[in-house]
Amino acid sequence: MSGQTTFQRWDRALDWAGLVPSALLFLAFIRDYRHGGSFGWPLAGALVVLASLWQVYRGMSRRRRGAGGAS
Repeated sequence: MSGQTTFQRWDRALDWAGLVPSALLFLAFIRDYRHGGSFGWPLAGALVVLASLWQVYRGMSRRRRGAGGAS
């Protein structure tokens, strides 16, 4: 095993799982834009995807920093 607790594994999985609904939302916003919706919809969807990616990045750096053995 990698020495991680179950909570740490779930934490990482939830960070990555947030990308799925945000990507689906982005695709729905693109569809609405193609059917005559505002350009703001795909822009908002892109921001949601970027926020999800930022969460993944923050989680990775937080785990890396915690694994360094800071006393």
